Amino acid sequence: MIHNKLVATTLAAGASVLSFGMLSQPAAAIDLTFVSEGDTVPEGWTNLNWTVEGRAGAKGFADWEFSTKEDDIHTTVEQLQWNWQNDQEVPWLLNWDGNTVSFTLGGQTIAFYQDNPPAKSLNGFYLWTRATTKSGKVDPGTEILLNVNAVNGIAVAPVSSSAIAPLGEGNTTITKNYFASDTSITSLSGIANMSWLEGSPNPNLENARSRVGLKIEGFSYASIPEPGAVAGLVAMGMFGVTSVLRRKKA
Repeated sequence: MIHNKLVATTLAAGASVLSFGMLSQPAAAIDLTFVSEGDTVPEGWTNLNWTVEGRAGAKGFADWEFSTKEDDIHTTVEQLQWNWQNDQEVPWLLNWDGNTVSFTLGGQTIAFYQDNPPAKSLNGFYLWTRATTKSGKVDPGTEILLNVNAVNGIAVAPVSSSAIAPLGEGNTTITKNYFASDTSITSLSGIANMSWLEGSPNPNLENARSRVGLKIEGFSYASIPEPGAVAGLVAMGMFGVTSVLRRKKA
C-alpha cells in the first residue's frame, strides 16, 4: 500500500508539473529564426518553385512593380503597378495554400498556381533586396527594405532584408537572408519601403526597374525534433516514478 501511494503521488506530481508547463507555453507564439545569408540554400530545404518579386519599375503603366512567377523564370504570371513614394511604409500580405501563392498590396492581388509543387508545407523563406547605383535613376543612399512582422496573422518579432545603393556607378548591394519558422506558414505579412535622400531621383519615376528590387521565395524543410520544454517536464515527472519502482524492485 505504501509503495502504491508513493507511485500514485509521484504520478500526480508529474502530471501537475506537465500541466503547469503546458499552461505556461504561449499557445499562439510563433518564432522566426535567422538561418543564413547568401546564395547557398540551407541544407535539406526544398524550394517551393515560386517567386514574388517587387522592383522600382517605371512611371505609370509602362512597367510592372510587383509580380508572381515560377522560380528563376523571368516571365511573370500576374503583375501589378505601384507608385512608390519616398519612405512610404507599404503593407503587404502573402498567402500559401499548398498550391497557390498569392500576394496582396494596395488592394491588388496577384497569384501563381502550381498543380504539383515540389512540396506542400511552407516553413522557410528568404527575403532578398538589391540596390544598384545608376546616374539619374538611383543615387547612392537609396534604400529598399523588406520585412515580415506577422505569420498566420500573428505578430512576430520582425525579420528583414535591406539594401542601400553604394557609392560608384554600377555598384550593387544585395542582401539575401534565410529564415525558418517553427510553425507551418499559411500567410506572411509585413512592410515594403523604398527611400531616397533629399534631392535624389525617385527610382520609380526615372524607370530604374530592377535596379532597386526585392524578392520573397518559399521553402519547405523537415525539422529534426529536439528535446523541448514540455518533454523535459514529462521527464521530470517520470523520474520520480522510475526511482520508486526501482526501490520497490530492490
